[in-house]
Amino acid sequence: MLNWQYSNYSKINPDAGKHFPFAEPRKGQLETISEILEAIRKGYKYIILEAGTGTGKSAIAAGLANMMDSSYILTITKQLQDQYLRDFPDFKLVKGRSNFLCSNYHEDNVCQSCDEGKCIVEGEDCKYSIKNQNPPTCPYYAQKYGALNSKNVIANYHYMFLELNYVEDFTRRDLMICDEAHNLESMLMSQLKLEFSRNELKEYIKYDLNDDIINDLNDASFNDWLVFIDDIKTSYIKELERIENINRPALLEKISALKRKINDCTRFTANIAHDPESWIVDYDEEFEVLEFKPVKVDNYAVSTLLDYADVCLFMSATILDWKLFAKWLGIPEDDIYAIRRKTPFDNTRNPIIVSDMYNLSKYHIKANAPGTIKLIRDILDNHKGEKGIIHTVSTQCMYYIMDNIKDARLMAHSTKNRSEVLEEFKKSSDARVLVSPSMDEGVDLPGDECRFQIIYKIPYPDLGSKQVKTRMMMDSEWYDYKTSLRLVQTHGRGMRFEDDYCKTYFIDNRLKNYTLTSKYIPQDFKALVKSRTDAQVDKLIARGEEYISEGDYEKAIYHFKKLVREDIDDYRIYLNLSRAYHELDLFEDEVNIILMYLNNHPEDLKHFTGSLSILDSMGYFDLNQINF
Repeated sequence: MLNWQYSNYSKINPDAGKHFPFAEPRKGQLETISEILEAIRKGYKYIILEAGTGTGKSAIAAGLANMMDSSYILTITKQLQDQYLRDFPDFKLVKGRSNFLCSNYHEDNVCQSCDEGKCIVEGEDCKYSIKNQNPPTCPYYAQKYGALNSKNVIANYHYMFLELNYVEDFTRRDLMICDEAHNLESMLMSQLKLEFSRNELKEYIKYDLNDDIINDLNDASFNDWLVFIDDIKTSYIKELERIENINRPALLEKISALKRKINDCTRFTANIAHDPESWIVDYDEEFEVLEFKPVKVDNYAVSTLLDYADVCLFMSATILDWKLFAKWLGIPEDDIYAIRRKTPFDNTRNPIIVSDMYNLSKYHIKANAPGTIKLIRDILDNHKGEKGIIHTVSTQCMYYIMDNIKDARLMAHSTKNRSEVLEEFKKSSDARVLVSPSMDEGVDLPGDECRFQIIYKIPYPDLGSKQVKTRMMMDSEWYDYKTSLRLVQTHGRGMRFEDDYCKTYFIDNRLKNYTLTSKYIPQDFKALVKSRTDAQVDKLIARGEEYISEGDYEKAIYHFKKLVREDIDDYRIYLNLSRAYHELDLFEDEVNIILMYLNNHPEDLKHFTGSLSILDSMGYFDLNQINF
């Protein structure tokens, strides 16, 4: 297990303050920038910064970018792109063609996005392009031209990956900041894969991707894959030559798609040659798509992305293990300078309550799922006036909960309307509860937008995916790491600023053991885990109080001491335990159990003053010694 300590670097480089984007830096921001500058001075190209929520990573990134001659800031989510642009308006945001309408087609009264514009579909030298600059009134090229001439550029990974590797208008810069860097490996896997839709093959080139072909490809070598792909590419080229000079607006989308797919085939052939043993072929039966996908990217990350900057800064709240992070990106450990900064937030304001009732592994979920419905209803009842979210992990579990809890508060989404439903949830003033398998990261739910959340089961990567299963067999550490990463990310959705608070519930009883034993879960996170829900604790305390009322004090002591051993943190347990001790004249035990609790919870002294006063009068305790 990696023992990665939090940084105690305290020196402040004067230049860090001069170029910081805000008048008042938060605690630790200038020190972090200064430590990064020191690492650069020592010759490190790759710097990892794990900094918890609230440390102000975006401002740290902006401050560093301001000190360089040129920079890229890369993100995955649109939300984070917009945040950078809002906070740092001097930076330039560049987006892909699909976000803009073609000016050339507009002249012909045709509404078409720039990714299917005349310069793409017809190959003409667009009079609005950067090359003509007279002036660049094409909305896509206008913003791209502005970014090319800007010192600091904000973009998403997908756009910049294509630009750097294939378009080549953007070139190497001084600094590349990879935000949300824990997703970098997954992003590269997605960028490198090649897809063939059964419906599109039939529509575009009348090719029947039948089951026999799919089965043959599953058993074939990568050389056979290349023959198959080259045959498809040849058919694409022939079809494009047949239709590209036909002046029919209805063909524009097809022409554009064929050009993209020809380029995709060419890129794939070049990529797979670097590491043919790290690829698999898979068929998605639900969407009827044949996919050629990499299982790992350690032979691609540097050459396809990281080499386009002199220095790369990887930022995330959840790196967890920097050595594994470096290994999976193909970066030698000696080339890495790793920094870890703690969140300034009080994480105890987002405790984790664990149920010990239901095992939701694939072997037990069918039998135990009905019992979870009552447990979820109890949690919903305890948060009647509050908004929350249920993280179902899988779509199947989402449908099960929605079908079995008929509550108007609940709202779910499909893959198509996720963003719209999330926005509706955030804006609602009612105590709505969002039920989703995919809100575990990139979602900001501050304050009253989320006061509780339920994590239904352990978020293991899907072993139904051939890519995931193959990777796990190659590297079991990766599977555990990915599970821990998603769990920590999910927990962080509900607490977004210093005075914020949220309560997280684990339904799957395996979650507690997993959290406490996984070597990748941070110790700060493990400390938040508590057993049982509020409703369960109430019942357990009531049972012990019945023993006291019946005069069975020894049974009451046994019962409440068991709850203490289970780390159930509730003053009523200790108060009742002290009562039982008192009835059996075990006054020293009574004093010890009260002091044991108050040493950790001095704020609860008011509940024990009566007992302590009696013990004081009996000579077993001195009230004057109270210094909590």
